[in-house]
Order: sequence, then structure tokens, then C-alpha cells
Amino acid sequence: MAMVGDKTKKKSTAVTLQQFISNMTPLIDLEKEAEISASISSGASRNLDSAQKRGSTILNLKCVDVQTGLMGKTLLEFQSIKGDVLPAHEFGTHDVVVLKLNKADSGSPALGQGFLSTVAFDDIPEEGLNSPLRLEKLANEVTYRSMKDALIQLSKGVLKGPAADLVPFLFGERPPTFSKKDVTFSPFNSNLDHSQKDAISKALSSKDVFLLHGPPGTGKTTTVVEIILQEVKRGSKILACAASNIAVDNIVERLVPHRVKLVRLGHPACLLPQVWTVHLMHRYVLFLEKEKFEE
Repeated sequence: MAMVGDKTKKKSTAVTLQQFISNMTPLIDLEKEAEISASISSGASRNLDSAQKRGSTILNLKCVDVQTGLMGKTLLEFQSIKGDVLPAHEFGTHDVVVLKLNKADSGSPALGQGFLSTVAFDDIPEEGLNSPLRLEKLANEVTYRSMKDALIQLSKGVLKGPAADLVPFLFGERPPTFSKKDVTFSPFNSNLDHSQKDAISKALSSKDVFLLHGPPGTGKTTTVVEIILQEVKRGSKILACAASNIAVDNIVERLVPHRVKLVRLGHPACLLPQVWTVHLMHRYVLFLEKEKFEE
């Protein structure tokens, strides 16, 4: 512990891999149980107005548009019956929801179950959509199951693959490593500025992790696309992830003109139409059509 003036600073200590797993596992369970409990409590409540105030239900909706999305998904668009703004709620993109008649009992069957995009349903009956409707948010265990599976795999030890060297670095067991010489490259994008070129060079020199930080509109996506193209040129295989589908689609759109081999993953209803041609499902459909033609 170090004393600086009148302030006391504690020396930060790295969390070991096993400590991280031990801490996170019960927290994931607690969060899942809390969400399920809240969902059950909301569903069991016969007071729909209270459920709406809690943000888990949106009442008095009307269906104003029905479209067929990618892979045959039914996309429904809703508005308030009164035409005003929707009340405050806790619904977010990709939340699992059920659609019910507005005044239906809490235990009544749903007209359909889907997730928020507009609202995308695998199957939805035609009858009932002209009546007042409501949406109810459900607990979604998929995210929690994925996180638990990741922790289980982490606890078994990552012995091979790109993460084999990355995990020890992330948990402070060894320092980051870099190439001894600065990496020079011929840019695909001739409009890169000095700071972008410098960031790309450092990213290509990093053997573990490179953090590119900046406010919106500073050219981060342009820089990331150039890094991907340079790594592909090196022969690397790249997995590009982002916090939103639109962010991934922006990267895909900028990569397509360079004719790199790429496959877009994700739910078809969440994609921009212009990236559908590189989606895995589209590739699979083309494969089936080719097989059928050859028969």
C-alpha cells in the first residue's frame, strides 16, 4: 500500500483464472434466476397496468405492418393504438417476447413468440392481428447458457488454438509481446490519415491484443477494415465481432468490394438486406440448389 499526500492507493492485484471462474459462475446464476423470477412474477400478475409500469409489458398496441423477412420470418411493426409514443419499457433488441391479445388472461396462449428486430416471428397466425395487442418480455436463458459453457471450457484449460497464448496474457501471467521491428504495409485504402496508419502498424505488430479507442466518427471502422485486409493478406483467418448487428454489417459492407472470402453469421432477420449474399444461410441455400441441379 502506498501513501500519496493524504490519499491512500491500493496496489492492484491480478485476478487468477480460477478466481475469475469462481467469482463469475455464481453471479451468472444469480442474474439468470433474478431475470426468470421477474419474468414469472410479471406473467403471474393479473394487473397488466402494473406489468407495464415495470417495463415488462407494452399494452394497447396495434399491428401496422406485416412483412416477410429473410428466411421466411414474419416481421410485424407495432404502434400505440392512440398513436402516441410508447411508454417507458425494458425491451431491447433481440429480447424474446410473446404476442397476446391486449386483454387476454396472463395464462392464455400466445399468438406467437419472437424477438425484437421490428418483431420477428417464426410463425404467426393471421387472425387476431386486427385486435388490440400486447407484448410481454420473456426471460432468455440462451445468453446465460453460453456464458456458463464458456466458463466451463475456460476451467478445462485452453491448450490449443489462438486463445492458448491469449488467456495467460489476459490474466496477467505474462506481459504482452510485440514484433521487434515496426511493421510496414501497403494500404488498401489510400485515404488513411497518419494516425490511422500508425494504429494499423501497431496492431499488426501486436502478437496478443491491440486496443483501438476513439469517439464516434474518428475512423475506427475504417481502421479496423484495413487491419482485417492486411491480416487476410498475411494469410490469417479473422473473426470480426461487435456489440451490434449493424456494426458487423458495416464492416462486411466495406469488405465485400475487396472480394475477400467471408461469411456473415447471425440471425437472418437481424441483417441488412445488402449483406444477405454473404450470409451462411444464403451460401447453404445456394449449395442445396446446386446439389438439386446436379441430380
